[in-house]
Amino acid sequence: MLPNPPQYRLAASLLLLVPSSLLLPPSVALAAESPFDSFGSQAAAHEFSNLLTEASYKSEFDLFGHDVFRRAPPGVAPLENNKVTALNLQPGSTACYVLERSAIFGNEANSPSQPSDASPKLVHISANTCLQPANNGSDGNGSSAPQLILSVSNSSQTACQTPTQNPSENGGKIFREGAVMFGSNATGDVFIGITAPNVSSSFQGVYNFELAVSLDDYMHRFENRQGAQLLWMDSDSTSALLVTRNLTENKEDIRRVMGEGLPYDLYVSNKEAPAIYGLTHSVCGLQNMAQIKVGRMKNSVQNGPVATGMTLRGPGSFPKQQFHFVDLNASSSYVGILVKKSNMTGLGKRQEEGNPATGSTVFQATEFQTVSGTNCKIVTDLEFCNEIQYAVPGNEQKFNNTALAKTYDDYAKAMYANFEKAMMQIPCEAPKTAQYSLSRNCDDCKVAYKRWLCTVSMPRCEDFGSSNELALERNARQAFPNGTQLPDDFIDDQIQPGPYKEVLPCDDLCYEVVQSCPAKLGFKCPQPDLVSFGFSYAQRGQNGSTVSCNYPGEARTPMSAARTLLPDLIVVGCFSLAAALMLG
Repeated sequence: MLPNPPQYRLAASLLLLVPSSLLLPPSVALAAESPFDSFGSQAAAHEFSNLLTEASYKSEFDLFGHDVFRRAPPGVAPLENNKVTALNLQPGSTACYVLERSAIFGNEANSPSQPSDASPKLVHISANTCLQPANNGSDGNGSSAPQLILSVSNSSQTACQTPTQNPSENGGKIFREGAVMFGSNATGDVFIGITAPNVSSSFQGVYNFELAVSLDDYMHRFENRQGAQLLWMDSDSTSALLVTRNLTENKEDIRRVMGEGLPYDLYVSNKEAPAIYGLTHSVCGLQNMAQIKVGRMKNSVQNGPVATGMTLRGPGSFPKQQFHFVDLNASSSYVGILVKKSNMTGLGKRQEEGNPATGSTVFQATEFQTVSGTNCKIVTDLEFCNEIQYAVPGNEQKFNNTALAKTYDDYAKAMYANFEKAMMQIPCEAPKTAQYSLSRNCDDCKVAYKRWLCTVSMPRCEDFGSSNELALERNARQAFPNGTQLPDDFIDDQIQPGPYKEVLPCDDLCYEVVQSCPAKLGFKCPQPDLVSFGFSYAQRGQNGSTVSCNYPGEARTPMSAARTLLPDLIVVGCFSLAAALMLG
C-alpha cells in the first residue's frame, strides 16, 4: 500500500534536510542569502568567484571545465548548447548564467566577415524545479512554495537582478507547476537569471532547479495541447489499468515501434499527497517527490507495485504501453503523469548524424480512482478475449485476478466453439459472387461475433455504490429480452459475485454482427425504442464524460478523444425482434 499523506510529508521534509552540498553542481555553489544587485560590484564578483573555486562535489552535471569559467564574466556561469546544469538556490536569491555568442554562432561568431546585424538564432531556454521549500503546516492551508522566476536579457544587469516588477516586463516568466519554457531570438550573448522568491516562515528548505539551453528544441517540455496521452481504462478496489494512446496506427510501423522498447516513464501519487504540489510539470521534481515511479530511473531500478510493458491488445492491435497497478489503497484518487523519455544518451553520435537531441516531455496529468467494494476485479492479458481490459464481476474468496481472468476466458472460448460449428454450414470458400455478402466475409463475421461474445460474457462491472446512472443493477440470473440467458448461469454458479452494477454493452456491437454475418445464423438485435432494449444494450454518449456503454477499448478517461482507441463503426438502423444469444 502507498504511504499515508502525513508519512509522506515527513519523508519529503527529511529529503529537504539533506545537506545542500550534496545537490550542488560541479562549478556552482549555493546562492547567497541576498540577491546580487547588479553583478557590477567587485566585492560581489570576488565573493562569487571564491564560491566557485570552493565547490568540490562532482555530480552528473559536470559538463564544463574550469577553463570555461575563466572565460565567463565574473559572477556569471556559462551555459553550453544541449547541456543541463543544476543548482541549489536559497529563497530570495538569484543565480545568473550566460550563453555566449560563440556558443550560438560557433566559428562564425569570431569571423571578421560576420556582420553585427546577422540573422538571429532561436535559443530554446527551459528549466525545471527539482526541489522546493516544504510547507511545515503552520499556515494551516498546506499550500506549495511560490514558483521560481526566469529572466532573460542581453544584459546581465537586467537578467541577473531580483525582479521587483512583473517578470514579463523584464523579459521574464514565472514557472508554472515547476517548469518554464522560453524562446529568445539571439544575436549576441544571452543572459539568464533564475530567482527564488522570498518565502514565509511556513516554509523550510531550499530550491533546486535544472536549467538547459538548446538551439534545437526545449530540453524540458510540457505538452498539454493534445489532451491526455495516458488513458485510465478501469480500476477495482486495489488495482488500476492505464494505457497510452496508440503509438502508431500505421501497420507498417508496428514491428519497429514494438522493438524500440518502453518509450514512457510514469509517476503516480495520491491526489491528496502535497509533496508534488507545484511540481507536476517538472521531470526532476516528479523523480524526487512522486510516490510511485515506473520506468528507468537514474539507478535503473523500477519502483512501485506495477507491471508495465508494450502491448498490441485492444481494438486495432496497435502498439501502446500498458501500466497495471496493484496494491493500491481502496476508495482513493490518484494522479498519473506520463513522461516521454529523453534521447540524450549518445547525444554526440546523433548530432553527427544530423538528428537534434531532445529532452523529456511531461504530459497532462490523468486522474483515476479506486473503488470501495471488492465485487469487481480487473482482468487483462487474456489469451482468447484479447481485447478485454476492464473490471468484471469477481469473487476474491474464490479467485485472484489471474485465475478469474482465465475462468472467464475459458468460458468464452468454449461458447465460441458452438459458433464455429454453425459457421461450418456457411460456404465461406465459395467464389465471391456466391457468398452471402459482397462487402463482408466469414472472417469479418468471426471477428464481430468474437468481440460481441467476449463483451456480453464478461460484463463490465461497477461498484454497487456507483453513482453512474447508466449502470444497471444486474441480477446474473435475469433472463435476456428474448427469454434466453447465459447457459448454466455461469456467473452465478461459477463466479458467485456479490452485488454489482453493469455497464451494458454498446448496441453497435450487436449491429456489427448482423452486418457482418450471414442471415442464416438468425442473429438479430433489439430496436432502441423497445423497453427491453434498456435491459440488454446501451448507446454511446455524446460528450465522453462517462462510460455510457461498454465496448472493448473504452477508456474511463473523461474525454471524447478516447474514441481514438476504437475502430470506426457504421451503426445501422433498427432491427426487429429481441436479442438472440448464439451461445448454444
